[in-house]
Amino acid sequence: MSQESIQKFRTWIAEQGLDAFYVTQPQSASYLSGWLNDEEGAGSVVVSAQQQILLTNPLYSEVAAREAAGWNVVIPAGRNYAQSIASLAQEHGWKKIGFESTAMSYADFEALRKAGEEIFSLHPFDETIVNKLRYVKQPYELELLRRAIAITDETFSHLRQWIQPGMTEKDVEWEISRKMVELGADGTSFNSIVASGPNGSMPHAIPGQRQIQRGELITIDMGARYKGYCADMTRTICLGEPAEPRMKEVYETVLRAMKTCEQGLHAGLSGREADALARNVLVEAGLAEYYIHSTGHGVGLEIHENPSLSQRAPEDVKLPVGSVVTVEPGVYIPGWTGTRVEDCVLVKEDGVEVLTQSPTDLVVSR
Repeated sequence: MSQESIQKFRTWIAEQGLDAFYVTQPQSASYLSGWLNDEEGAGSVVVSAQQQILLTNPLYSEVAAREAAGWNVVIPAGRNYAQSIASLAQEHGWKKIGFESTAMSYADFEALRKAGEEIFSLHPFDETIVNKLRYVKQPYELELLRRAIAITDETFSHLRQWIQPGMTEKDVEWEISRKMVELGADGTSFNSIVASGPNGSMPHAIPGQRQIQRGELITIDMGARYKGYCADMTRTICLGEPAEPRMKEVYETVLRAMKTCEQGLHAGLSGREADALARNVLVEAGLAEYYIHSTGHGVGLEIHENPSLSQRAPEDVKLPVGSVVTVEPGVYIPGWTGTRVEDCVLVKEDGVEVLTQSPTDLVVSR
């Protein structure tokens, strides 16, 4: 938690003509409070010119009081958050309260609106300055991200030695989780993807009981979560030489797309321009129709956060210095196979620092 970030938030709140802002998006609440807890409903925060209040329930009261330094921890009676905010508004004279429209359910909105009748008005915002502050990673955030990425790299190094033909995708998924926790991770930052052979044509394939074979492509998408911060990495490997020459050709093209993007990335590019760096390589290779997702996304407290490297990214949003994003082109050919390669990179003024250090060699000798 950074008091500088909270002060920027307070300035923004005043500029919007608000008396207070109610933050319910779990990772934004964590970012502001310093208590890294993204369990649904575990905690929310209210910030005003003078107050910074964390609302939680009795299950978390002790840890919240310990970790949310400088915050007034409030335990609403009967877990009635709406009534608690109404009482706080009366106490502090809040007449206009902002909230994140994309993070609050209609039921919670209605409860808050009814509790605040004749006390305050509610004002929705799709985005706040907190979203933008989270784009740029603070030094302590970078330290945690580097550790999460290092655990991911070390886990992949172990996998390259450990994996054998005949193992199932589920075997590999379990080993990823086991190894990451052994190395000090909170756990995985998302459900690992292990897609072998024809399953590789599905970008978000769910690991199953299919047995891995020599000579086929195996896409492994995984990431460790360390003290709340998420890593994200994909590698495609083949146990022994690929069964078909085209497998290697497609893989090398995807790898070239990733490297080309990394070499061209720098602060000030729009997300669309960044996406095009990788996409153009696949277009020129005649593989554009099989590239069915965006080139990358931010990582931090969430595995998918802004800024986005996408054809759909707003043209006026530029990549800032200090953001951490993925670069992950892929090709997915239904009925055959697929491949993806992904790094995490730190955006700098004149380029990027590639944070992911795992090798990109396709063939693993077996």
